[in-house]
Amino acid sequence: SRRPHLALASVWFFLILMLVGFYTYAQTETGGDAEFRYTFENRSYFNGLTFALHAFYFGFLLVLPIFVATEGGAQLAGDTGSGVLLLLLSRPVSRARVFFSKLAVATSLSMVLVVLLLLSALLLGLTLVGWGDLDIYPGVLQMTQEHQHLPQGTALMRFALAVPAAALALLAPLSLSFLVSTWTRSAVNAVGTSVALYLVAYVIAEIHFFKDLRPWLFTSYMAYWRELFQVDVDGRVLADGALRLLGFSFVFLALAYGRFRRREER
Repeated sequence: SRRPHLALASVWFFLILMLVGFYTYAQTETGGDAEFRYTFENRSYFNGLTFALHAFYFGFLLVLPIFVATEGGAQLAGDTGSGVLLLLLSRPVSRARVFFSKLAVATSLSMVLVVLLLLSALLLGLTLVGWGDLDIYPGVLQMTQEHQHLPQGTALMRFALAVPAAALALLAPLSLSFLVSTWTRSAVNAVGTSVALYLVAYVIAEIHFFKDLRPWLFTSYMAYWRELFQVDVDGRVLADGALRLLGFSFVFLALAYGRFRRREER
């Protein structure tokens, strides 16, 4: 399958665009307070860790879910349309084994994408912007209500902790795409519907007008791992976000598995 290669290429294309955006911002919008520097060490708040955090945040919310939904939608619906699934089920193998083996493959790809996005962002930050401490200010990321300062070593440890937390969050759109794929026999329809549902839910969750709907949308909790970048991490906030996402994922997967067990293959 070419899907993993396409996902990797898209991640790097996104990071290059982020790098260009950082360069133009440093040149035109900071009034000289920030500088885009090709040095190993950058003592400005506008450094490689800042770039990595922004790139990981936006890439996680806008790029990775699309490819996760694509993978999940294609796992079942793609094999159904090609007749591979019917061939598998004609052998002495349970539907549960087929379903969960495909889920394991898609989940593994999700984890790989999270790791590659973060490592790529950190690599570009190190080589093209420079290291330094991580300073987070109230603003576009909505990560904090006040200034947060994390020493370089602490920040890198928080990035490492963000990997499993982010991978867990991607289980929700992946589970939704599995549910959609059990209702269609076309991979194109499954992928298109899954991506559209995620984008609609994400946009609604971000619009203040729909604030009363946010608790019912899994996209409202996708970035719960941002709490890891507070000086004093609130474990209750992390646990609440993780449990809610696991709850959404369980419901989606339960419905998907129930539908998969009942439907007739032809």
